[in-house]
Amino acid sequence: MFDREKLYSDAVAHQQKGISSRWRIIFGILAVIGTVIFILNVMGDTPQRAWQVFLVNLLYFTGIAQGMVILASVIQITSARWGRPLKRFAELGAYFLPLSTIFLIVLYFGRNELFSWIEHPIPQKQAWLNINLLFTRDFIGLVLLAVLSFLFLKTSAQRDSAAPAQDASTLEKISARLNLLAPVITLLYALIYTVIAFDLIMSLDPHWYSTLFGAYFFITCFLTGMAALVVILVVARSHLGLQDYIGSKQFHDLGKLMFAFLVLSGDFFWSQFLVIWYGNLPEETAFVVLRIKTAPWSTLSYIVLFGAFAGPFVLLLSRALKKKPYGIMAVAIVILTCLWVERFLLIVPSIWHEHSLPIGISEILISLGFLGIFGLVYLFAIQKHPIFPVGDPFLQEHLEGYPRH
Repeated sequence: MFDREKLYSDAVAHQQKGISSRWRIIFGILAVIGTVIFILNVMGDTPQRAWQVFLVNLLYFTGIAQGMVILASVIQITSARWGRPLKRFAELGAYFLPLSTIFLIVLYFGRNELFSWIEHPIPQKQAWLNINLLFTRDFIGLVLLAVLSFLFLKTSAQRDSAAPAQDASTLEKISARLNLLAPVITLLYALIYTVIAFDLIMSLDPHWYSTLFGAYFFITCFLTGMAALVVILVVARSHLGLQDYIGSKQFHDLGKLMFAFLVLSGDFFWSQFLVIWYGNLPEETAFVVLRIKTAPWSTLSYIVLFGAFAGPFVLLLSRALKKKPYGIMAVAIVILTCLWVERFLLIVPSIWHEHSLPIGISEILISLGFLGIFGLVYLFAIQKHPIFPVGDPFLQEHLEGYPRH
């Protein structure tokens, strides 16, 4: 039997233990270098390259952070016992979301380098493609999700703050608030990320459209959130000694979820592609032909196809691999890397019209800078709360009901 007081003291002890300061130094260096390189490139001869990779990473890391929070919301909605030991790790993605709103404000200063329709407006679409309205609605959407996600985290942590002493009625009231917040966040996520996909990706090529693209975007963001959580859990499990709480069951179930949403993402991609290809309308097919038939983008398309979908699909069929922390982490890293390439492929060909591939040391360092900022924020967050939702009654039920290995 698990004692709540022991569970609470153990979670606080792990929280205070923290991650090695070496990671803070590494992430800090990456953040500083990436920021400096971005500023130098914006002030240089090809600012467009800096702004387009900035947009890629803004959408990529925001999608990861929000996807993690959505996973925590799904665990709450479904009353999933298996996910309780990892729920707090997912909730901590909320700490990055306020930065996403700041990065969106920064992006506004590069608008002329990204959106061709500012100088060459399309009369039929001017009501929607209005730059100030576009940034306003996206900013409001990101702020709303950031506030609700942070409120979800704080409410969950409130249940933990005095977990050993709180009575059942208090815990039930907090659980009721979480049960209300979780579906609201999930539904708003689908709506707002659909709008963001239309505004910040589809509008870069203002003549192209796909009604399925928004759903494809928020599903793949959820997938990246799960993949990032796998990497975080494996590292935290090793450095914080969490083998008694996060075992093969968590990795196996996360692997099954990743597999399911990998299949769903592939289905959305194929459904979108098939209709465009057989419709054979120039305003639709041009977007696809540019990416799969034209150098240098066609090579990236095959990397995405096999690295982000086909390869992981085959690997995640293995039950044994999903139970091995380092095995599933390797698959998650491949998915994360190739979905970054996918975001690059969705965005950059609509902006960059030269025949060269705009990936160089500057793009890599700017991207690593975003990784450094994300890492620093997450390391800060992990020491602000107990690393398990110790006030959650389902956590104790899970720990009592399943062997830990």
